[in-house]
Amino acid sequence: MAGAPIIWINCDKSEQIAYFNNEYVLITITDMKKISLGETLEDAKEKLKEIGRYDIYKQLK
Repeated sequence: MAGAPIIWINCDKSEQIAYFNNEYVLITITDMKKISLGETLEDAKEKLKEIGRYDIYKQLK
């Protein structure tokens, strides 16, 4: 994901959301787990709610 714009990163830098290949992706840095969030920011916000990540959702307003 080198060169992908990062739109969110948590305070300990263990998770981030990047925009890569026309989609938003939640990445866990320690194990490089990737969760596709969708093609638009609105899709990403909805997916974050679906997976219970309201902590991130609230920060993306």
